[in-house]
Amino acid sequence: MSWGIYTMVHCLHILVFVEIKIAEIQIPEIWETEEEKKLTIGDLKKKYLTIAKSKFIRNPPVLIFNRNKNWQIELSRRVISEWRIKSRTRERILSIQKLDVMLEYAKFLDTVEDTKNTPGIDSVSYFENKCKINGKLFKINITVKNQKLLNRNFAYYYSATEI
Repeated sequence: MSWGIYTMVHCLHILVFVEIKIAEIQIPEIWETEEEKKLTIGDLKKKYLTIAKSKFIRNPPVLIFNRNKNWQIELSRRVISEWRIKSRTRERILSIQKLDVMLEYAKFLDTVEDTKNTPGIDSVSYFENKCKINGKLFKINITVKNQKLLNRNFAYYYSATEI
């Protein structure tokens, strides 16, 4: 490889690295619209459940590449279902808008054994990210279940906790 090509490739690697670091620094923001502020929590959840299903649930499943762990992570109906069941605040409901972005840039925390001994699940991995929702900082918690036999990782749980 000539010196010029080597330098160009090296510079491209640096640019990609810088782009990833900048994306990690910029905290995404979500703002509730004036129309959404008039909705009850139930109606807001219904609105975002419809949006989440249409945006994230596909056949074959939507795959998100997590940059921190270099994993393809599948978005399943289960992650939307868990979010719907456990979201009781406006901010948690609104957080689903950024599921794909939060998962792509999420920081890997840990992988542990599946303590529930769920058939087909080998381990459970935890990720986190940050997002501003209505001007407040939230930690985004993401749980991914791992199936080694199928070489599959799928998002299982997604929530927002105020920091």
